[in-house]
Amino acid sequence: MIRTIFWYTFFWLYLIVSLSFHIPLLFMRIFKLKKMKRGYISYLVSLWARSMVRAAGGKVTTTGKENIPGHNSICYVSNHQGGFDIPLIMGYISKTVGFIAKKELRYIPIMGTWMEEVGCIFINRSSFRDSIRVIKKGVKNIKQGYPMVIFPEGTRSRSNKMRPFKSGSLKLAIRSEASIVPITIDGSYKLKEEHGGLITPAKVKLTVHPAIDVDSLEDDDTKKLADRLWKIINSALERK
Repeated sequence: MIRTIFWYTFFWLYLIVSLSFHIPLLFMRIFKLKKMKRGYISYLVSLWARSMVRAAGGKVTTTGKENIPGHNSICYVSNHQGGFDIPLIMGYISKTVGFIAKKELRYIPIMGTWMEEVGCIFINRSSFRDSIRVIKKGVKNIKQGYPMVIFPEGTRSRSNKMRPFKSGSLKLAIRSEASIVPITIDGSYKLKEEHGGLITPAKVKLTVHPAIDVDSLEDDDTKKLADRLWKIINSALERK
């Protein structure tokens, strides 16, 4: 319980302090220093993400980072064990990566603003039309050099057992003609979900698999691609 109270206190204090970080961003926007702005955000996001994981007592091991392509036209596809998955990817895999989040997160003070800065796309999950808009926006982001991450399970598994992949989300990767980089997250649910929401120290292993080229794939191939990615990502999960 003490760790949980400490973590949430640290989380909100960090967000409040981050308000001051917007001052340099304002000047970068005024003078159109896009490259500097991107590097600044990358640094802040990575620092925040690692701080959140460390405050929770997470000890992270990463393998396979050499498999990440040298360009930014990337779509990361990962399993989704818990709420720490995004900080883990941002802190230990890719410093700036956008992701698809439920629209309610947009209205969380300060946090929603930073999510927009890193390229997150907010979705109304009950709207089919909105899902089409999200795919188009995600494709645009990737083609402009802003990597995106997809969790095809659709929701947290809260365990080391993966749910089936929803193939529809992979249309984003295919239409953007991005390099798909599969990621296996193993153990993140132990930081929070395994103990009913209490923050608990745990070891987490991140595995980056070789990239997959989608140049020859069409929308009709999403089911086949989903099955292939599921097997790759599942192969690196530890079985007790």
